[in-house]
Amino acid sequence: MKKIWILMILIVGCNSKSCNLDKIAGTLGAFQKWSFAISEMQMEKGIENLYTQNPNCRIPEKWVHLDDWKQGGYGFLNGKIFYFEDQPEEMYFVSYYEGSMDSQDVLVISVRAVNNGSSWSTVDDFRFREPEQKRIDNRFHEEIIKKLEKLLNVKAQKYKP
Repeated sequence: MKKIWILMILIVGCNSKSCNLDKIAGTLGAFQKWSFAISEMQMEKGIENLYTQNPNCRIPEKWVHLDDWKQGGYGFLNGKIFYFEDQPEEMYFVSYYEGSMDSQDVLVISVRAVNNGSSWSTVDDFRFREPEQKRIDNRFHEEIIKKLEKLLNVKAQKYKP
């Protein structure tokens, strides 16, 4: 019984700053999710081919310092960064994972965060800015998903678990 009280005191008395919980990775949320009926290895190869054919999608030297996902506790994600030099200049942190749709195994890919050269913003930061959220979803579809579809020879679908 004494152990339970000590545990309760620790839990109640521990806020995010004093226990350093703000350093633990939380949920990022996601913009529009897309599914591909492919394996993780196929996606890896597709993304590498996309980078090869579109080297301007790689992080520019001036923004390399913003790729701090592993240090922030998100190294477990299959994350990639795509850079867009056309206005608005920005980068998308994208991740993919295995999922299921209509009882079929699929690979789900989505934008997890957006950076305009200063800081990362998640979908929650855009919750009251629907036109901006739609712009990001459309850009991702037009400039990444469509290219991956051609490279992988597989049609993507909006993900509906």
